[in-house]
Amino acid sequence: MSVNITLSDASGGNQLADVNDMGSVSTDSETDAQDIYISHDAVVNPITDCAMYITRYAGSGYSGTDADADFTEIMGWGDAGNGGVLMKMNTTWYRFKNAFGDVDNQITLDKNTLVIGSSSNDGEIPVGGEAYIQVKVETPPTVGSAGYKGFSFVFAYSSTS
Repeated sequence: MSVNITLSDASGGNQLADVNDMGSVSTDSETDAQDIYISHDAVVNPITDCAMYITRYAGSGYSGTDADADFTEIMGWGDAGNGGVLMKMNTTWYRFKNAFGDVDNQITLDKNTLVIGSSSNDGEIPVGGEAYIQVKVETPPTVGSAGYKGFSFVFAYSSTS
């Protein structure tokens, strides 16, 4: 039996669109935080190993110049500590950067992000549970190139049917 994950902008809501526009932001400022509720339809076991990372934009119709170069630039903003993609779990904002929030170094979902259900383990959403995080983008005081930037936000997990 497969397990379906729902990422929504409202508790118990429908799935987000495949492409979600974070909006426009000028240099040295940030977007509004995007609410993301994470739930699943497993009926026997919780989903585990829940973690997030960002990677190069993987959709179709990329409006930027070069998805690889843009992703490298965005991760560089995070490395410098004055821009990039940020995710809030509980009251703490985590900045995605190389070796923290990339595909090889995913950020584990904190058990205290659960707004429905409870878990004794980080990285777990129980049956019928729902987690809540926020995501925003900050641009640094200097931006390498103006224009559209894109990235893929990935929610990874394991499930047992």
